[in-house]
Amino acid sequence: MSKVMLCCGVYGAGSVFSVEIERDADVEALQKVIFEDQRYHERFSFPPSALTLYLTRTNEGEESKWMTSDSTLKPFLKRGRQDDSDYIELIPNWMLDDEEYFGANFQSGPKEIHVLVELPTGKMNVKRQKVDHSTSLAKLWEHSELRLAQLPAPQQLAALLQKPLPFKLTLRDSMVANGVFKPDGPLVTCPDLSLLMDNFLYVCSSPPEAKASENSWREYYNALLRIPKSLCRSKGFRFRGCRNLADDTIPGNRPDYILLYKGLVLMRGEESSYLESIAKARGELTTKMRRWNVMFYGDLPYILGYATSGDDLQLVTIERTDGPCRAKVIADFSIFEDRAGALKVFYNLALLLHQMAKLTKRSYACGLEPFVPDENEKRKIVLLGGFIERTIKGTRSSGEMDVERLKSVYETLQGLDEGSPVTHLQTVEKLSVKQDGRLVVELSPIGYLRLPTIDEVSEWLRHMLTALKYWHGCGYCHGDICWRNIVLVPTSGFSYWVLIDMDESRQPNTTTIWWNHQYQGHRLRFQHDLWQLGQLMGELPFKLSVDLKTMQAILLSAVDIPQFTAEFALAILEGHIRVE
Repeated sequence: MSKVMLCCGVYGAGSVFSVEIERDADVEALQKVIFEDQRYHERFSFPPSALTLYLTRTNEGEESKWMTSDSTLKPFLKRGRQDDSDYIELIPNWMLDDEEYFGANFQSGPKEIHVLVELPTGKMNVKRQKVDHSTSLAKLWEHSELRLAQLPAPQQLAALLQKPLPFKLTLRDSMVANGVFKPDGPLVTCPDLSLLMDNFLYVCSSPPEAKASENSWREYYNALLRIPKSLCRSKGFRFRGCRNLADDTIPGNRPDYILLYKGLVLMRGEESSYLESIAKARGELTTKMRRWNVMFYGDLPYILGYATSGDDLQLVTIERTDGPCRAKVIADFSIFEDRAGALKVFYNLALLLHQMAKLTKRSYACGLEPFVPDENEKRKIVLLGGFIERTIKGTRSSGEMDVERLKSVYETLQGLDEGSPVTHLQTVEKLSVKQDGRLVVELSPIGYLRLPTIDEVSEWLRHMLTALKYWHGCGYCHGDICWRNIVLVPTSGFSYWVLIDMDESRQPNTTTIWWNHQYQGHRLRFQHDLWQLGQLMGELPFKLSVDLKTMQAILLSAVDIPQFTAEFALAILEGHIRVE
């Protein structure tokens, strides 16, 4: 005989599944198939015959109609059997192909539910399971850790993040627990995870008002974010979660939330209240990113992101690209309506973040962590989306005069950007003076400290002489040529060096060199910048070629030749040394 596929729903649990059985089997055989398929023997002590089965077929005139699987099915099943008198109980010794049941010509159709399953009630039916006592968060990784050679493809992430946890834990809400954990998983006791999950369930019991501000919603998302953060720390994998709580600088640059690991951004978040659409929050994920930046994301194929509007949450991937960044939704749900889904996603998020950290690296370390201020008495530097925000403060020693000098310096640099070719100097994206007197400058591009190799010295020197040619042409000495002020900018096609930090720039013969310098006490001139460049060549960890040694000697002698310029040095370099 042929087989038929029957779709079943379980009262109370809300689960739906299909079983295959011989068309001419009896109801008792169906009880056994369902019992084995759902592995009830592992959790309960009752026999298959204790299952009560109901046929969902109803007759409308001469036609038979089956229950439909739609959005109302799960709530209907979860409430348990009520006054469902329309559905007849299947008698164990009757045949399934009886005309009162399925008939000889039954064919299952799409979205049909054929049988409802009711489990026997009573505490004595539940098997006592061996409990793994006092399991730590670190121990849970034995049940859960992903061991992958490469990161999952973006299209695989939805299933990975929404996968039931492979163990069972007692939570304050047993119905939520049923949706979080695998039914046949081992029963464990982990006070730390129970506390984290119960804390989220507790705060969800008191939702804020509909018009609550963005800040009011942070409590709920903080409760969820603590789950992956705590799990990863238990593994010895420490990332930093940073919120933009008080951004008093230029608005629209910083994400509301970031997760950092060793200077890499693994995840970004944008949060909003009900008053803002989730589409707007999702859009801000990428508008604030501007473009993909290897200084931020290393060699990751994608990063994660989340956007919220009240209790509505979307998880997204943002894939590596040379063009505009786009957010692709991989999960979309309400953290109030699907609390089990929220707990599953944020537990599994720890496993994914762990793999992202293991399988990637930050190839370009610039000494600054994204969005984390580096501050001293004189200035604050923050590495933002595609630029550095430099805030210059007037100090007691320098006061307003120094801020005015630096304003003039960076305005000059801004003017140079408007009409010059490649200068190997930074570009001033924006410049503003705050009411309290602070000067805020946005500078690009972003680079990292790396000494040139033996094959790159000529190119490095050409780039630095080009930078000095343009800056001296603006009437300014740099004043602080050192390794920390020379960065390599990586791009998809090639890399190039840029001279940064104009804070010590001054017009020639207007200031005395007071800092640690061989020519301390002399009046600062253009030639002192060239001399410092020659000094750096002598600090390289390899032997220079004869031509480069000659070039170094020329630069070191520049202080004795008032007419010697960067442009003249560049011409000598181009004329005598081939630069690839």
